[in-house]
Amino acid sequence: MEEKARNLVLCIDRDDDVGKKTELDTPIVGKEANLAAASALAVADPEEADSNAMFGAVKLYSELIEKYPDEEFQVATISGSARSGTESDRKMLDELTTVLKGYPATGIILVTDGFAESLTPILESRVPINSVHHVVVKHSQRVEETYAVLFRYLRMLIDDPYYARITLGVPGILLIIFGFLIASNQLENAGLAVTFVIGVVLFLKGFGIYNKLAKIRPRLPPPEQQVVFAAWVSGAVVAIIGAFQGVSYASTFLPAQLQPISDLGFWASILPTLVAEFLLKGIDLIVIGVIVSFVGRLASHYMRREFGKLYQNALSINIAFWLRFIAIESAKILLEPGVNLTLWSPLIFYTLASVATTIVVVVLIYSRYKKLPFT
Repeated sequence: MEEKARNLVLCIDRDDDVGKKTELDTPIVGKEANLAAASALAVADPEEADSNAMFGAVKLYSELIEKYPDEEFQVATISGSARSGTESDRKMLDELTTVLKGYPATGIILVTDGFAESLTPILESRVPINSVHHVVVKHSQRVEETYAVLFRYLRMLIDDPYYARITLGVPGILLIIFGFLIASNQLENAGLAVTFVIGVVLFLKGFGIYNKLAKIRPRLPPPEQQVVFAAWVSGAVVAIIGAFQGVSYASTFLPAQLQPISDLGFWASILPTLVAEFLLKGIDLIVIGVIVSFVGRLASHYMRREFGKLYQNALSINIAFWLRFIAIESAKILLEPGVNLTLWSPLIFYTLASVATTIVVVVLIYSRYKKLPFT
């Protein structure tokens, strides 16, 4: 005798709305269990499309039993995960396997609200799909398709490395620059930084230079060298801007009548003021540029596992950090040379603090050298 066909009316809740909103476990097998679950989901969220799909699956199951009495039918609902992608697909396949162990179907009748059709190749790897039945609430199909396409492109902008370089990389660079500017009280230069970064990006993309660079990527130096180069260029640009600001600001304090270079007395009298104003205006960006270059070298040594040089760059960053405070306090003294220096004066304090932290870092480096390989 010919064996009866066993059909599984399968409803798929890809993002696990049943589990999240009703706290019911899937898979859900049987007409009564699916009716109860669909009702609970509809009560929890009347606008949920998955409840309509589950009701549609139960309705189709009842119709098929009456129409094809010579075949066997069962209805079931499986779910994926709120985290779409591989994790969701694996969970759905595991639940389908569980259903098939209890009901070894020879074919699947897929009931979908419009999102599960992309799963047909995955499902057919287990059981053939005989037909697909759509259950879509009136006037909502286009909206749901629009959301599906929108979220697909949003995920592409985040997950695809080609697009993520622009959508995530450029804002990331801007946020880092803003952080440095805020820390150094240079937020008024934010517009200059944004203009520079966006201008470089638009220039590279607009003239196709980015694509040309991507094509010669195999000829580029190793990643650790690229990090050093990028940090060095970024640091140099920031430092040059700081020096330019300092020189421009200090030049405003030049007297109207300048004396020749041979008049050493004249230049010696105004030189402290010029140096002090230059430091007060430009030292922040100069130090930030130096630290950025050292951070790039530090990252490169870490990538190469060159721990000895890594700690040496950490020492350089420490010195550059304290140099900013020492330079500012020195500039204040150049403007007011009559100030009495005591042990608690800011200049003395910052100098001692820089020496103390340098000694601590050197001691740590010396102790680490005994444990880590020399490079």
